[in-house]
Amino acid sequence: MKLIQTAFKSRIASYRVHSENRYSDYNMFFESIKNKVIHLLSEVIKIHNAVKVIMELFGRYILQTQKIVDNKSFNTANKVIDSAADLNDVFYVFVDLMTTQMSEFQKRDSGWELQFIMYVEIDLNKFCAFGGSSYIKLPSFIEKKKGIVNVHNQDQCCFLWAIISALHPVRERTLDVSSYPQFSTVLDIEGITFLLTYILWKVTSKTIKSYIELLDRYIILRKNYTYVHINLLLITSECGNSHYCWIKNLSRLVLSQISNSQHKKYFCDGCLLHFSNENLLFQHQQNDCNHLYTSIPSREIKKDKYGAYILEPNPHYSYTNRTFRHEPYSFAYLIKYSFNDSLSKFELYRGANAANVFVKKTENYLTRIYENYLKPIIPMEHLTRENVCGICEKPFLE
Repeated sequence: MKLIQTAFKSRIASYRVHSENRYSDYNMFFESIKNKVIHLLSEVIKIHNAVKVIMELFGRYILQTQKIVDNKSFNTANKVIDSAADLNDVFYVFVDLMTTQMSEFQKRDSGWELQFIMYVEIDLNKFCAFGGSSYIKLPSFIEKKKGIVNVHNQDQCCFLWAIISALHPVRERTLDVSSYPQFSTVLDIEGITFLLTYILWKVTSKTIKSYIELLDRYIILRKNYTYVHINLLLITSECGNSHYCWIKNLSRLVLSQISNSQHKKYFCDGCLLHFSNENLLFQHQQNDCNHLYTSIPSREIKKDKYGAYILEPNPHYSYTNRTFRHEPYSFAYLIKYSFNDSLSKFELYRGANAANVFVKKTENYLTRIYENYLKPIIPMEHLTRENVCGICEKPFLE
């Protein structure tokens, strides 16, 4: 057994469990590691009382027809285990889930053959029964814009899931945590305390280095450009909970707030100025962005410059004066006959008392239509004696 990753004072940890022998049979492999896994779970539960567990099985497969060798993995969903759980039963529940996936894979992708089972990785997270999740459902008007990826996390690590969704985007099931790799295997998050506060901090991984700075008044572009730039949205619920989401398409999210046009806007990651095409954005980033700053709306209360001239209401007299009286001066409508287009008529009127004339004309037309076409009773056609069915066209039988 080997400890792979740990974070938050071992509240999040990943272990890799190997068998002493190499097996290609599921049952033999799991029986060989059973005691190790149960011992690990029992020791972790003694420390944290309750944990969330994910297991992932890795195997070496070969495609004989093309002589291709590849590693395949099969993982389970989160399962909460506490001190009252029967660890023996829990172990076999995980075994059934993983072996079922392996069997379905071999049936679905015929040709792949299992050479041997490599190991099992076990991700352990401390479970807080009353801590809940930081997940917040997006308001409908934001969700309809299709510019946000809001991962439905079950922990307090929404910031990390937002980063992972940007680094490893998927086309389907974008909201499911299971669609993304575990953040502890991608990001070095040692020393970061959740929930995050507005401070300057650093996140590093094997291939990514990025700096994020949140200031009160201005957005400042750093001279050292980052390899990966990720825009996040922080939303807050009525009860005070906060949640991070990945802004997949900034133009879709804010376009209606800055323009009546439906054409895409191109935003500068450094100063958030927007442009109508990529060429203008490129020219700005090459020349102007280092010499500009973007002012963020202030949270301070601004005094209305017209406030000093607003009259106080007085219940004894009216403090407003009537200066104009607007009256309609024209109208137009079209009466369309579906059964006889020659009867259709377009009516246009301009002149005095337009409202009264409109009511009288429409009333007269409606009365005429009712009297001529709706009121008269149309007699039914007389029934005729038929010998053949009108549906199947076969003669009636005596």
